[in-house]
Amino acid sequence: MVKVADYADLVDEEPAGIEVAGEDVMVVRIGDAIYALGNVCSHAEAWLDSGELHVDTLEIECPLHEGKFDLRSGQATALPCVEPVKKYDVVVDGTEVLIAVPESEL
Repeated sequence: MVKVADYADLVDEEPAGIEVAGEDVMVVRIGDAIYALGNVCSHAEAWLDSGELHVDTLEIECPLHEGKFDLRSGQATALPCVEPVKKYDVVVDGTEVLIAVPESEL
């Protein structure tokens, strides 16, 4: 597990782009839940942390072509996106937010 942020630094419903072990990761807190996905859209390589957050459906919308991704799974949920983005497991340990990054990426 790798620290990506302090819990208090994550602003509710405001996606943040963070580089972790050479990976671009988008982290977002919605209430008590924290989600982490690859930050680059699988369709056109736009930054997802710049996209619109849909709290009601737990999706992030790509700012370039309006494709969407499920925050819980990384699955594409709206065209033109069809390929998922990477989903990271998140753990809150005290005040630290950690994500699982494969050993090969560290």
